Amino acid sequence: MGRRQRQRLNRKGTFDPTDASTVKHSHIGVWDLYEDIQPEFARVPGASRFESLFEMANALPYVWRMMKDIGSIRACWFLLSIYLAIEFVASLLPAVALWYSGQLLKIVQTAVDERTVDTHLLFKVAFGRFVCSLITRLLRYSKQRLAVPLNVRIKQYYSVHIFHAMARLDVPTFDDAAVQRQLEQSFPPNSRSSIAWDTVVMALHMLSTALQLTSQLSVLVGVLRDQRDGPLLAVLSFAHALFQWSTVRKAFISAGVWAATTKDPDYIRNEGLKRAIAEPSHRKEIVAGGMWPYLLSQYQHGVNIIADRAGDFFEAASAHRTRDRLSFSSMLQDPFKELPQIVFTLRAVQYPAAIPLSLASLNLITQTTQSFTYILFNLFDETGSIADKLASVRKLYEVGNIPNRIVDGNIPFPEDTASIEQGLSIEFRNVSFSYPGSTPDEWALRNVSFKIEKGQLCVIVGANGSGKSTILKLVARLYDPSEGTILINGLDIQTLRLADLRRATSVLFQDYTHFPLSIRDNIALGAPDPKPSMDDVHEAARLGGAEELVQRLPDGFDTYLERPVRDYYSGLPEGTTTLFGRPVDYSRVRGMGGMDANGGREMSGGQMQRIALSRTFMRSVVSETSVGLLLFDEPSASLDPTAEHDLFNRLRQLRGSKTMVFSSHRFGNLTRHADLILYMNDSVIVEEGTHDQLLRRDGEYARIWKLQAQAFL
Repeated sequence: MGRRQRQRLNRKGTFDPTDASTVKHSHIGVWDLYEDIQPEFARVPGASRFESLFEMANALPYVWRMMKDIGSIRACWFLLSIYLAIEFVASLLPAVALWYSGQLLKIVQTAVDERTVDTHLLFKVAFGRFVCSLITRLLRYSKQRLAVPLNVRIKQYYSVHIFHAMARLDVPTFDDAAVQRQLEQSFPPNSRSSIAWDTVVMALHMLSTALQLTSQLSVLVGVLRDQRDGPLLAVLSFAHALFQWSTVRKAFISAGVWAATTKDPDYIRNEGLKRAIAEPSHRKEIVAGGMWPYLLSQYQHGVNIIADRAGDFFEAASAHRTRDRLSFSSMLQDPFKELPQIVFTLRAVQYPAAIPLSLASLNLITQTTQSFTYILFNLFDETGSIADKLASVRKLYEVGNIPNRIVDGNIPFPEDTASIEQGLSIEFRNVSFSYPGSTPDEWALRNVSFKIEKGQLCVIVGANGSGKSTILKLVARLYDPSEGTILINGLDIQTLRLADLRRATSVLFQDYTHFPLSIRDNIALGAPDPKPSMDDVHEAARLGGAEELVQRLPDGFDTYLERPVRDYYSGLPEGTTTLFGRPVDYSRVRGMGGMDANGGREMSGGQMQRIALSRTFMRSVVSETSVGLLLFDEPSASLDPTAEHDLFNRLRQLRGSKTMVFSSHRFGNLTRHADLILYMNDSVIVEEGTHDQLLRRDGEYARIWKLQAQAFL
């Protein structure tokens, strides 16, 4: 896709392929192409350039901020100054080389007129061109050497900016598809460079190119001024290059927004057949079921039906473009190519003695004008690219100001730090909630009301998907309710400072994660501020039931559950099964490449859950009085009965007067000790009370309790 098309992708608005008034529909082979109909202003010659200039003007304040930030990096301005000086000198060298070429014409003129060769000037010209080539090579090498530390320093500086921009986002904001798209545009994945450095390089390149063109043009005018038919030959050569450029640079499809799809059932089916026989996951069934003759016959049948319409979209578009390549400009391209030769021939017939000079002039003019034209139009075409780069700089800074969906409160919590030792009270008043992207009638919670007093042990039970985990996520304020109010210690949860609320809460979710860090760091992240000691990590691991299993690992608490860095290697003998203590995956990489093996320890679900539990206990270990509320979402789902029993014993010992809330689909020892049980079904609370109260009520809770108890009778 060309630069102009990439630029158009960033414009605002929507693209609806079904709207025939704004979208043009055409067929290319088996493909349907939908192209945005450009507004009338876009058809005005040069309108896109004005649009690019407008975008560049809007981005200039951000570019200035970027330059100030780069200037604050250690030694960056010094290195950039040297880089700029090299660019300046390198941009003048082509004009110097052109001047020496012009001197060659003088040597030819002298040889024709006086039948002698100025050897001194000839050696001077040869030596000058040699020096120009040598300096060009040295400057190119120096630029490459300078680019490495500049790129590294700038990339490292902005990595902190990127880290901050992403780390500060809350859950609903980060999960938003539009935000994810904005993050991807601002921080291209797997990029070896950075937007800031790429922008600096492009800006310097455009300045040096403009200087190169200006200097070459001035020298070219001086060289051709005294040459017979020199200006005419230059104009004709320039015209030929113009027609050639206009043909080659024809837009791939269009300069606007477009989309392509295929609805051809035969083509779609054939592509599915190709994937079926190519993917290893289907191989066992194909071989065991003897399917390949049938698959082959079906694929052959599809090929016969599709015939000449076959091919992926880009092949079809390329063929379509070739059919439309015969145009007025393309027809004039070849005749204009011959015109300089015709002029030269006529001049040679008229002035036979000037043939050597005319031939040298023709060669110089042809080479110079083609190079000049290519650079000129490349510079003209790059205005769209520089607009894209400057827009990327704007997005780089704007992404740091993405507003979070969860608005921070302004009330410090708790007002009395000693009160947190007695736990926190939780009250839901007519709370309803649906996750972002859900349908209007798809509720995770519907009109839920309950109250948990300070220091109580509450167990929320119910089937999967009943809304148990959602209650804990709302209490942790990962989301705000769609309707209703949540009170913590009698205060609206949305008025409390988020940092204070989360400091007073420790939570383990059912869909817990393990960070690509060591086990030590995975546990320590439960209370990152202040940095916990190793004794604290050991104590948290003991409470979570993970200490014994971690001690058995060769690297102990320094073991990585998932290695965050790939291994790179060249071609290996097939007999090599391990490398650096990790398995080699030959199905992923052949030849030079990287290994995506994480090198981590394979652990069971129960072992992984123990480490997650240890992280949850970490905050209570570091500061006993800072946490007043412990939330556990299915904390024993992956534990065996013995580990579950030990966990609940440790929790009762740790609890003290803290408020504890559990969600679980198991009824057992935990529910018997609960001060409050909330039984949920289909996003609502069906029953509420203690274990004995709910059994006497003989409702749905009692039915499920008896059903589970029968398995042990």
